[in-house]
Amino acid sequence: MNKLGSKTTALEALRARSLKGKRAIVTGANSGLGLEVARVLALGGADVLLACRSLEAGERTVKYLQSTLNLDVGHLSACQLDLSDLCSVQRFSEEFTKSGRSLDLLINNAGIMAVPLAPTVQGFESQIGTNHLGHFYLTKLLAPILLRALEARIVTVSSELHRKGDPDSLLSTLSTDITYGRRRYKPFVAYGDSKLANILFTRALSERMPSNVLALSLHPGVIATNLSRSLGVAGAVYRFAARPFLKSVAQGAATTIFAATAPELVGRSGLYLSDCSEKQPSASALDVSLANELWELSEKAILSVK
Repeated sequence: MNKLGSKTTALEALRARSLKGKRAIVTGANSGLGLEVARVLALGGADVLLACRSLEAGERTVKYLQSTLNLDVGHLSACQLDLSDLCSVQRFSEEFTKSGRSLDLLINNAGIMAVPLAPTVQGFESQIGTNHLGHFYLTKLLAPILLRALEARIVTVSSELHRKGDPDSLLSTLSTDITYGRRRYKPFVAYGDSKLANILFTRALSERMPSNVLALSLHPGVIATNLSRSLGVAGAVYRFAARPFLKSVAQGAATTIFAATAPELVGRSGLYLSDCSEKQPSASALDVSLANELWELSEKAILSVK
């Protein structure tokens, strides 16, 4: 078998492993990387719940997948989840908990990129609110179910643009200046802050989970998905500059599948991955005190839904 790397597809990263008996939640699964991750997990036999901002879009995606996959795959279903609204996260988690279903894989995939300044329902900048806080709260609420699994994994999609993140800016966005009243808003810096938060969250989570729960973060690669297409001219420039490094969606989803299924990752919680292997993140992303401070501020932030 060929060695896994930058050209590996999601199906190749699965390496024909059976996921029968496992259940996964994939956020933002109605398009792009999330759709491909959901497809490959189902092909492996996992039951997959597509958690989408639009229930209608999620249900359309389920029908599409059911029409293109054979019958011997995991069960596919959709549920509404708006990560920019912590109350929606709470409702989703309560409904899933009440259903009594097990959970083995939580794939924190959804995200927005370099959007204009706008608040979430709870008043946070939309990128930190959606990309980090929504997933932080979702993970926290579903943790009791994940803890009951024989082996569970929490996989959070970050980005190499986390290196553009500024620790001071990140902490301010969650504490003293959540509306950017004291700073100039720079969309790509705010995106980098949110992606830095994803890795720091994963590191802090790995210290707080028992050995049966792996927490992993990753860079999927540069992919021309809706994430960049929504940026208009800025997105076109981004895709042009990144053209030599572009991956297909199938290749971009590979590291997520690797993180969710690779046996060689057992006992290695907290890793940052890229191209289906370990990668060194920025120095800020390795800062334990920063990770713990982010965790504390995130805990305070979610009190807004109590």
